[in-house]
Amino acid sequence: MRKKLLLALAVLVLIALTALPFVRSRETIELNESIRSKASGQFAELPLGWTHYELSGPEKGNLVVLVHGFSTPYFIWDPVQKSLTDAGFRVLRFDLYGRGYSDRPDTVYNLDLFTTQIDDLLNFLHISGSFDIMGLSMGGPIVAHYVSKHPDRTKKVVLVDPFTSKTNTFPLTIPLIGEYLNSVVYIPSLPKGISTDFVDPSKVPSGWVEKYETQLSFKGFGRAILSTIRNIISFEPKPEFENLALTQKPVLVFWGDQDRTTPLEKGVYVKELLKAEFVLVKDAGHLPHIEKPEIVLPAISKFLSK
Repeated sequence: MRKKLLLALAVLVLIALTALPFVRSRETIELNESIRSKASGQFAELPLGWTHYELSGPEKGNLVVLVHGFSTPYFIWDPVQKSLTDAGFRVLRFDLYGRGYSDRPDTVYNLDLFTTQIDDLLNFLHISGSFDIMGLSMGGPIVAHYVSKHPDRTKKVVLVDPFTSKTNTFPLTIPLIGEYLNSVVYIPSLPKGISTDFVDPSKVPSGWVEKYETQLSFKGFGRAILSTIRNIISFEPKPEFENLALTQKPVLVFWGDQDRTTPLEKGVYVKELLKAEFVLVKDAGHLPHIEKPEIVLPAISKFLSK
């Protein structure tokens, strides 16, 4: 009798574990034309899928391309976009594949994918001249990768709390186990983790969490995030910054002194390697351009206007 009860219990546990990914997953919506028609910004049909972007500011202004980080879409650049367009710059920001309202192609999410996306978007917009470029967090190695491959197209570089040291992503890197834990544990935890990027959680902009959560409902988000973890976050990004250093581009780096997401002690090498202008933003976390805009935004405009 006891063996039967244990067997029945084991079966129930197995059923529950099997059902959990479906219960926890929010991916119920196909990202299609109907959904895109309700979103702000513009859309470009690129070789690997639709890309959500915004091109703003004076048409004759110097172009600045903004590359966001690991999972928060282009709205993370809101204060920078407004500051730069007000200062007369032309600003291009976009959602990386797998994020926001951009498509989630079934492919490997690595640095080459995202630098190809930048190239394809520029070609779509018939932008052939040189431009300045900014990268936030994981956008740092993406920008470094792009600039080292296209030094003739890029001028100045701005990095905001760049991702500079690989993260221990075990056991998400294990096949099947990683897929299970990603859908059951990791993806559902992402919205709650937004406040940890701030020293003062009250500085999280109003409506941010809701805007972030919208992308979780589009099919393919979890797959894209897991592939990014396995093909970017699990690798040492230092070689990308070494290649960037070889281009001898002018670089400005910001870092929140209380950043727990990409701690300064793990990335302090970037300052000397790139011979960069460096701004340590006191009492700020991973997003100093949002927590301390009065320090960061004028410094960006000044650097790019030189």
